[in-house]
Amino acid sequence: MGKYRVPNPLRVILAGLPDLRWLRGRLPDAPVHPEPSGRTRSREREKRVRAEWEALREQLAPAAAEHVTRVGELLADPRTEFTPDPGQSAVRRDYLAATEAYQAAGKLLDEAQDLPDLAACVVLADRAVELFVAARARHLGQRPPVPRPRCFYNPLHGAAAEPPRDRGVRKGRRVVAREAAAARRPACEPCRLALVAGEAPDVLPALWTVRDERDRPVTLLVPYYALPRQASIWAGTACGAYDAAAAARVLRGEHRRRTVGPPAG
Repeated sequence: MGKYRVPNPLRVILAGLPDLRWLRGRLPDAPVHPEPSGRTRSREREKRVRAEWEALREQLAPAAAEHVTRVGELLADPRTEFTPDPGQSAVRRDYLAATEAYQAAGKLLDEAQDLPDLAACVVLADRAVELFVAARARHLGQRPPVPRPRCFYNPLHGAAAEPPRDRGVRKGRRVVAREAAAARRPACEPCRLALVAGEAPDVLPALWTVRDERDRPVTLLVPYYALPRQASIWAGTACGAYDAAAAARVLRGEHRRRTVGPPAG
C-alpha cells in the first residue's frame, strides 16, 4: 500500500458520469392559447407538472444509481483498503461514518420518492468518500482535506464558491444588496452570479400538493427548500449536506415520515 495517494474523490467518482447540472427548477410552460378553463385547465396543468417531474426523475434516478455504484467501487478498491489500528479512535470514527453514509445512500436509493431523495443519495455517497479519505489520511499520518460546503440551492451542483473578496470596486446599492443576499447561503458560482444579477438560481425542485381556493388538490414543482421541515428532512440541510446525522436518520427511516401541507413560504 505504501505511499499510494487517494485520488481526488469527486474527480474519480464523476469521471464519465452524466453532468448532474441538467437539473433545473423549472415550472411547467405557460398553456397554449386558446386557454381552456375550469376543470379541464386544472387537469392539463396537473398532467404537465407530473410529466415534467417524471422526466426529471427518469434522468436523475439512473445517474444517482451510477454515482452510488462508483462510490462503492472506490471504497472497495484494494489499493486504498486499510484497517484502522487499535487506538486510532479518530480513524475508526471516520471509517465507520463512511460505511454508514454509504449504506444510507444505498437505502435511500432504493426508497427514493422524490427528486430531493435522489439528490440526497449523491450527497451521502460523496460524504462516504470524504469520510473515507479523511480516515485513510489520518491512518497514514497525514492531515485530512477539509470538505467545502455544497451549493444550497441545488446540492447536485457540488461545492459552493468561495466568497468573493472586495477589491474596492465601486458598486451601486442594489448590487451590494444582492451580493449580501447571495452570501447568506452557500452557492456554487453560477447560482451566486444569478442571485447577484437579480435572477433565480437553478434550484432543485420537489413535487408538492397544495389546496386551491376551492379546496381541490393542486400539484406543483417547488424549490426543495420550500417544503415544510416536518415533511422533508432535506429542506433545510441541502439534502443532508449540512446535517452530520443525515446518514443515521436515513437508516432510522426518518426520510419516510412525511406530512401533508402547503410548502413553506
